[in-house]
Order: sequence, then C-alpha cells, then structure tokens
Amino acid sequence: MPSSPKPSRGTAPRGGSTRGGSSRRGAPTKVSKPFPWGTAVGSAVLALALIGIVAYAAMNQGSGIPGNISDPDSSIEGVQVADAAALGRTHVNGPVTYPTLPPSGGDHNAVPQQCAVYTEPIAPERAVHSLEHGAVWITYQPSLPKEQVEQLADKAQGDPYMLMSPVAEQASPIVLTSWGRSLQVQTAGDDRVDDFVSAYRNGPATPERGAACVGSTATGPLVAAPAGVPAAPASPPAG
Repeated sequence: MPSSPKPSRGTAPRGGSTRGGSSRRGAPTKVSKPFPWGTAVGSAVLALALIGIVAYAAMNQGSGIPGNISDPDSSIEGVQVADAAALGRTHVNGPVTYPTLPPSGGDHNAVPQQCAVYTEPIAPERAVHSLEHGAVWITYQPSLPKEQVEQLADKAQGDPYMLMSPVAEQASPIVLTSWGRSLQVQTAGDDRVDDFVSAYRNGPATPERGAACVGSTATGPLVAAPAGVPAAPASPPAG
C-alpha cells in the first residue's frame, strides 16, 4: 500500500506544536482599574451637605427664620397683637381717628392704597384697607438716615403686597404693620424686619387674604367733606 507522505521537516502538523514552543495564545493579562476616589469623595461631601441642611432646618424650626415661623406672634420678639374684635372693617368717608399711628386695622376708606414705595405721607384710612388685603406697611420717621430708607425701599419696591411711607408722628424710627400686628424696630438692619414681612405678608390673620393691593396712588391726608355737604353713607366691608 502506498504510504502517507511524511510532513516536511520544520513544519508542524495542523493542531500540533513545534519543538521548543506552543502555538496556543497565552491568557490575557488582567489590568486593575484605579479606585474612583473623585466619585467617592464627591458623594460623601454631598451626603454631609444634605445632612447639614436637614439638621439646620430642624434646629431652627420656629426660631424666627423666614419660611419656618410656625407661631410668629410669639417667636418674633416685640410683635404687638391688637384685639381682633376691636378692629372695625366698615368703609367710611373722610378721616378716621385711630388710637395709634400707624394703625394696624379698623374702619377705613373704601379705596385701598396702591402697594408701592411713597416718599410722602399717605392717608392711613387707605393704607388700612391695604392691610385688610394682606399688605405689610413699612413706615419710618423722616429723620431716619437715607441709607436705611433705601435699604427698606429695596425690600418693598415692586412687591404687590408691600407699602412704604414716612409717618412723622410714630414713636419708633421704623414700624412694620400688618392687619392686627405691629413691630417697632430701631434700624433697617434688624433681622426681625425680614421675619415680620415673611410671616405676615398675606398671612393667616389677613381678613381678605389674596385680594389685590391696588387703588389710589395719591399722597397726603384725606380731606373731610365741606361743611353743609352731607357725607355719603358708610358701607359694610366689600373688599
């Protein structure tokens, strides 16, 4: 029988191996990845920040920080609360004699004072109507330093529920007033200014909460009806 041809010298059979070596490929070398320190550190910092925010909010609950005031009548030092039953809400014509200036409520003119910053005195009868709609009224003595007046104006300017005007007769350099509430402070930098605004602007004690603070932009006191001219009849509160 014819014999199978012998493989030539130096050629390894298919699937075989050459002398002194192997045709099999070696296992791939494992490359270790570096630990992601940046991601780990960033996550830890974020977690600590969140824990700090939660702890800070819990510690300051009800302490007078804007947005966290649960009982401002008690937690904001110096707030004076009027007897709600003594605050009339009837629309009247002409001037009203209020027990305090600025007044924090009572009978008032049928036209509210437009919420804005005024550099001249405004009629308290109209300002009280704005308080009934949720406004906070910042008043100041004319002798208050200009920089403090400007600081207060920055808080009130453009806010639809903020009034500001001078009141020469008031006892304190600055008074903040909302319906049934008032606070006397000495300087515009007092932290209680922001606390009062945050707590009482359109606050829960507002009789007509959310009603628009729009109306008259006139300055100066209301003028009584001339003698011999009958005043229009008073009307019940209509907003």
